[in-house]
Amino acid sequence: MYTLLRGLWQYISQRDEFSVLILGLEGAGKTTYLEQAKINFVPNYKSIPIQKITTTVGLNIGYIEVDGIRLKFWDLGGQEELQSLWDKVSLICISQFYLVLC
Repeated sequence: MYTLLRGLWQYISQRDEFSVLILGLEGAGKTTYLEQAKINFVPNYKSIPIQKITTTVGLNIGYIEVDGIRLKFWDLGGQEELQSLWDKVSLICISQFYLVLC
């Protein structure tokens, strides 16, 4: 009975979650963009000072909730060695965007 009630509660209280992939070459500003988005949309968020942001080695995941929808941002490193993972990670994301440093 507990399992049934717990499952029902989880179903009722679940929020929609969508994954967004942030891609770009190394140094394009993907992590900086994600930090700025968190500052703008997450109340009382303690941001990393911009001077302390370094090259992402691997993966950085951030969550932002907007109008009851939870967005899961995948900030994938832009190093050449990691670019082979981009197409694999993109399969689980509903949206992706590329940052280009001009």
